[in-house]
Amino acid sequence: MTTATLDTSKATAKDMLDMLRRHYIRDENHPGGIFAPEITAPQSARRADLIWQGVTAGTGYELVGHEIKVSRTDLIAELDDPTKCDPWMRYCDRWYLVLPSMDLADGLDLPATWGVLTPPSGRRTRSMTVSVEAPKLNPAEQSPALRTLAAWQHWKVVDLHKKVDDARRDVQRAREMQIEAQRIMAEVAPREAQDEANVVKQIVTKLGVLPGGSLGEWLSPIEVDDVVDALRDMAELRRQIDRTRETLQHLAEKINETLDRC
Repeated sequence: MTTATLDTSKATAKDMLDMLRRHYIRDENHPGGIFAPEITAPQSARRADLIWQGVTAGTGYELVGHEIKVSRTDLIAELDDPTKCDPWMRYCDRWYLVLPSMDLADGLDLPATWGVLTPPSGRRTRSMTVSVEAPKLNPAEQSPALRTLAAWQHWKVVDLHKKVDDARRDVQRAREMQIEAQRIMAEVAPREAQDEANVVKQIVTKLGVLPGGSLGEWLSPIEVDDVVDALRDMAELRRQIDRTRETLQHLAEKINETLDRC
């Protein structure tokens, strides 16, 4: 869902998270920090909707926490229990509430330590709107949070490597299947010609005599039914060959589709 078409009354947490990704990561090949959604706090079962750790001068080297709320009911529940955000907020340099619209917080008292981010507006298409600037906090010793982020990033890389290895194996299997299909098709082509020649030979052998000359040892008149039966047999054989060719062609197309996706 793009910002231009975002209906704030129907916005989901995923919509907001996607906008935050575009806000923080301008270049997926060179991200300026660690974008860690749904990450569990150190020594706690509580999760933050997003933790962003800048790793460049441009991103400020700050540890920024985010809590996404898309319904007023959930926002009120969060405000009624300010300890819910504490397991992560204690380590953060800034803390942001992320809302689809400031209307969601109309009439509510937000903590002075929270900032508010809303969807891009005006000419902005990527940058979130800072509706309330988050003040600079005085975080506790951040090493537990940084260790948690390092572990999260490590397992993310491990999982990525596994997916790459799986993809390589799939590509290798697809290539082997393609080679096997080509081998089968190469075998079928001459066999197809040979089968047709055998059918003709059988017809000639059964006829024994052709109009205008003799062939073989059969000197009796040619029976039309015998010829028709032989031709029908040949037609059925050709249909079987066509079905085999179509099956192999379909297999080759599937293999090519798999290779293209990889």
